[in-house]
Amino acid sequence: MGSTATTQPKSPRSVFSETQKKKVHHLFNVLDIDRNGQLQPNDFVNVGKKIVAQLNLSPKSRSARLILLKSHRLFVQLLTDVNNPEINLTLWDWIAFFRDQVESDEPGILDHYIKRTSRHIFDLFDMNKDRLISREEYANMLTIYNISQKVAVQGFEELDENNDDHISAEEMIAGLHNFFRSSDENAKGNLIFGEWK
Repeated sequence: MGSTATTQPKSPRSVFSETQKKKVHHLFNVLDIDRNGQLQPNDFVNVGKKIVAQLNLSPKSRSARLILLKSHRLFVQLLTDVNNPEINLTLWDWIAFFRDQVESDEPGILDHYIKRTSRHIFDLFDMNKDRLISREEYANMLTIYNISQKVAVQGFEELDENNDDHISAEEMIAGLHNFFRSSDENAKGNLIFGEWK
């Protein structure tokens, strides 16, 4: 009696939803500090400079230089992830990258991007370096991106899943994961970069 091979049904392919597209478009606008329709090194370095000023650091101090270096590296890594040889990133490139990653059968690049970005954001927000982000630290950071205090409070409460008045590194990763991967308009983490609707 011959054996018949059974094939496992393929899991349905992920689709980049309109909700995800809107969130990613919103994040592009948040990061495009000079509002010229492109992400460029200066957008990231200028955020670093604002953080240095907010922390009252001397621009020539080691801490200030490290913040600026990390901000620039985040942009360089983004260009590498997107596989873009140019020194700028258009909205089309940005949306196409996230669409391709969400719909890919191999989710590795997006998951690495989420973890790396989460670490970077966490390091920037955690101004007193206690490995937790307080409500004040979160609000202060979002003002750099011109996000209102009211929305910052909502975003903080969404991310603080255990209601201990702090955001842990794990909560930040979970929030970013929802932001990029969830099509649910009410997913916790959707307001991490402000109001996107």
